[in-house]
Amino acid sequence: MPAFPTKQYRPLTRRDRLAAAYRARMSRHPFLLFGLPFIVTMVAGSFFLTPATALRYERHDRKVKQMSREEELGFRARGKEGARQ
Repeated sequence: MPAFPTKQYRPLTRRDRLAAAYRARMSRHPFLLFGLPFIVTMVAGSFFLTPATALRYERHDRKVKQMSREEELGFRARGKEGARQ
């Protein structure tokens, strides 16, 4: 058996160093594994759902505001009759 084992040298890239640091901290702080992704998901979901919710209410408002000409005239006629009484 030789005195020194033959292993190829593989330098760490920046990504490997960040991943190693994250794994080391994860064992000591479980918030990084469970809490942080949950909070990020909630905040990102809020930003992504805001336009969808606004679109939903705008579409509902358009449906409520659209009236046929006969309905509009019917409301005006009823309003005038109520004013005469």
